[in-house]
Amino acid sequence: MPNFHGFQLAAYSAASLVSVNASKAAAVDWVQIRKRAFIRVDGVYHSLAHLAGMIVELVIEATPRHPQVSLQIHVEFTSHCVSFGPKHGQQLDFGVLGMDRKILDHRRVARAFCPRRYQWSLQLPRIVRSLENSVCYYTGSASKNWLVVELIDDAGHQLSYEIYFQLRRDRINALRMVIESAYVRMPGTTGPTIPHHRKGKVRFKVLAAKISRGDSVRDPRPSGGWKTQS
Repeated sequence: MPNFHGFQLAAYSAASLVSVNASKAAAVDWVQIRKRAFIRVDGVYHSLAHLAGMIVELVIEATPRHPQVSLQIHVEFTSHCVSFGPKHGQQLDFGVLGMDRKILDHRRVARAFCPRRYQWSLQLPRIVRSLENSVCYYTGSASKNWLVVELIDDAGHQLSYEIYFQLRRDRINALRMVIESAYVRMPGTTGPTIPHHRKGKVRFKVLAAKISRGDSVRDPRPSGGWKTQS
């Protein structure tokens, strides 16, 4: 009997489990893995149902200039929430890591399933639903994404969980949010730290309101601001 982590075996038919072995080549693609809603690593089935996507309702209160609106935020999670990638200019060795950990991300880059990122990702739906008053930081990266840092409990330890996302207008009163990556920065990790420029900070509800209206969101760099994408 296979070992399942995070969900009941009864939720999946025998045929769907057999198909895992029959289509290993296709199984490394994140889109297919997410549709299947689980990944099998070292004989353990890890549920990915919590990353299937979700819709968050957000009410933007009226102001002297704008009426009250109710927004629908369509949330999508990428493979980076549960996997790690190669260092710049290198490739991961799946002969050592194990082929069942291989995931091709949205750019077709081979990444490896990470048990710790997976465990942390189980808290993502709760965090995303409660972002309303969270402080978001503009990262200044080419992808024009945002960062929110939430404290999470990991085996009794409080950790800073960094969640990187893009937020764009989808249609009237609807936004599309892509959680591009989420992880805990390990001690000694190199790379940019959390930006603290006051002009690069904004509460999530304010950010959502500006993007839904097509307003300019300020960039803390000297060049000024950037226009939100529709």
